[in-house]
Amino acid sequence: MGEGANAPRAGVLIALALLLMMTSGVSMANAQDIEETEGPGIEWTLPDSHMLYLKGTEEQPFLDRNWTTNTGQPLGKAEFTKTSSALNPNLIDIQSAPLEESYRFEGNITVRLFASLDSTNDGCRITNVLPGSAGAETSFSVTLSLGSNVVMDNAQTNSLPMEESYLSAHEFTVQALDVNVSLSSGDLVSLQVDVQHDCLQQGVLWWGTYDATSGIIFEGEVIDPQLEYNIDSNRMVRVEFMPISPWGPDDFEGQVLEIVGPLDWDEMVHGFGKEDQRLEHFEAPHGTRTGEANRTIFTWSSEKPLMPGRYMIDACFTVTDQDPGDLCDAIGVLRFEVPQDPKPMLSSMWAAIVVPLGIIAWIGASMREAMLPIQTYAILLLLAITALGPAMYLPDIDSNAPRDEGAAPSFALLSHDGELVKLSDLLSGHDAVVVGLFRTGSPNAIRQFDDFRGAQIISDSNIVFIQIATGEGVQSVDLDTYALNLNETWHLLMDEADAAVGKAFPSGATDAVIIIDSAGFITDWQPGTMSALEIDEAVSSATRGSGNHPLSMFSVMIGTALLPLLVLAMPRDRELKMPDEPLFPGAGSIMTAVAAAVGFGIWALPVALMAAFGLGAFWIWIELLLAVVMVYHGLSVLLHGRINEIEHLVTVAYSRLPEGFRAWRDRASFAEDAYLGLWLAWLLWLRIPALIPQGVGAVARSDMLGIPLSILAMLGFLVAAGVIVNLARLVALAPGKLSRVFGWLSAGIRPRAWGLASAILGAWVAIALLVGPILGSL
Repeated sequence: MGEGANAPRAGVLIALALLLMMTSGVSMANAQDIEETEGPGIEWTLPDSHMLYLKGTEEQPFLDRNWTTNTGQPLGKAEFTKTSSALNPNLIDIQSAPLEESYRFEGNITVRLFASLDSTNDGCRITNVLPGSAGAETSFSVTLSLGSNVVMDNAQTNSLPMEESYLSAHEFTVQALDVNVSLSSGDLVSLQVDVQHDCLQQGVLWWGTYDATSGIIFEGEVIDPQLEYNIDSNRMVRVEFMPISPWGPDDFEGQVLEIVGPLDWDEMVHGFGKEDQRLEHFEAPHGTRTGEANRTIFTWSSEKPLMPGRYMIDACFTVTDQDPGDLCDAIGVLRFEVPQDPKPMLSSMWAAIVVPLGIIAWIGASMREAMLPIQTYAILLLLAITALGPAMYLPDIDSNAPRDEGAAPSFALLSHDGELVKLSDLLSGHDAVVVGLFRTGSPNAIRQFDDFRGAQIISDSNIVFIQIATGEGVQSVDLDTYALNLNETWHLLMDEADAAVGKAFPSGATDAVIIIDSAGFITDWQPGTMSALEIDEAVSSATRGSGNHPLSMFSVMIGTALLPLLVLAMPRDRELKMPDEPLFPGAGSIMTAVAAAVGFGIWALPVALMAAFGLGAFWIWIELLLAVVMVYHGLSVLLHGRINEIEHLVTVAYSRLPEGFRAWRDRASFAEDAYLGLWLAWLLWLRIPALIPQGVGAVARSDMLGIPLSILAMLGFLVAAGVIVNLARLVALAPGKLSRVFGWLSAGIRPRAWGLASAILGAWVAIALLVGPILGSL
């Protein structure tokens, strides 16, 4: 980096604010004269000329690419007199640093020299005045070689009598036209300058200041910057810049890149875009990697996913040989489009169509056998409509699609140093596992490293960190450089050859940070990276159920997921039956809550125990089993109007009720409330699959207080289930006698219709699991 890189930060920020609104090396008009091309692509506006500057002292001159910002008396000089120029005319005989890139130059080359007298006077002009002569003149003879190609051989500059000091030095030039040479890596640029000075006054060749830019001017293409982009499966954009110059990547002193959009193709010109359209701002590279021919590639990654649409990367670069007074020397406008997310094989919208259509078809088939009261069909249609609610939250059916909410894929991967690392071992004795996924060469590897180190410092939780290099064909050699930086701070793992583990995470096989709780469930994830504070908060939340608690059940009531429960809760008796003996206030609600808790607990307790016992590694198969059980429950109710196992447990629970309660409400009423609790559990599982596994199971595995806290959490879920079923009963009774009549008329067929809907919902989830995460893991 040159002198500009050391400017105070405040000055840099001000300059950067102007950077993308101004041009350097070319005018803004030229930047906007870029040919407008519809569609993706890149347009460059590059400097018309480049220079090698004469730098150093009189004793040790050299050729350099940096245009100095020094002013005042030049730092470099070579003095000469009439006598010295006659005896030893050579002033300069130097070479540049070896070229780092092979290079073919086509264009014109000019050698420009600045010289003057020691002080301003007209001595040379009045010396040796002959007819037709301007006075005692000075000129230079230049020999220039590019590698083995001699471009100038004792070529003479213009000749003139000098009369100014360094404050207004004279300019001497000589030019070679239509140069066409090829240079190889390691070649040198050689410059030899001789002087012919006929004046008695001492002359000086100057260099090394902002004004005295003695050196070699290349009028043609010299630099060849490459700007590329990549969009991952999460619509995160990775930008790569390859600074190609014959003298290496250090030729590019600084850069500012912005992602701007969405825009129309014809709007994509440098400096265009409103403030709210400038979505990302990049300066210092997020990372570097080594590309083809051992070239350095600077990389950046967007902070957030981009919405589908058309965007541009508006890039400005400063080059060391260009005027430091300008802010932008090379302009690149890279146009690209973020496509729509790929459509699944079957969207959940189809489930929202299939479920109500299934109920309607079943109603039509039942009409062939016997007609029911019109009020009954109205209730069944209402139930079909409310079934749209849970159907909207079903997963899409797509091949190899990961489970968005569930357990992390169980993996056993080799580390960079050859050790086999298993997720089950990492989970043992820790509050959480933080996984950093990254593709080889991604800048997010370093960004994740920095965030993880920060989280280690600020977090009090017992966290284990790992990073997994994902993507197809990852090899150990690809990670050698990063492994040196990591220095065994934590495990650096390599994904399987087909990136199976990365694809099984919700993020897909791309850059992301995933938080896994002690029970093996994914509690949070973000594409790219996650800040240290966000990691600490996510882990702290994971130890307490990741926000899954009994009150979460009430938040679901606000949406449409539990709407079928309101229809199922309609009363089956035409008249309200009062107890024969007085009971305490609220006895009916308590009986409803107890029955609902029994039904809810029949589903929730086994699920919580499996999570608490650490079966997260097999959770995708457990969920498949749950989906099959849901189909079984639905078909049992559809075909038989009952579920044998539930009936048995309800009988046991009902027999333990006080005699007064049983005398008031029969077993059928108690069973109906228990079924409502069961259906509530299934509806909640469809909406929040990890509610019980994380809200109870993960809490049990968190720390010493985990088991008692998980017991309290389970009791809280049972109480919440009872309250919700009571609320559903209350809402269903709101229409008064009308509700009782409609409920009585549909009492027998209503649960059967819902049994059909449940079977379809469960079958959809089972197919989604089989086609998606299970098939993808095989």
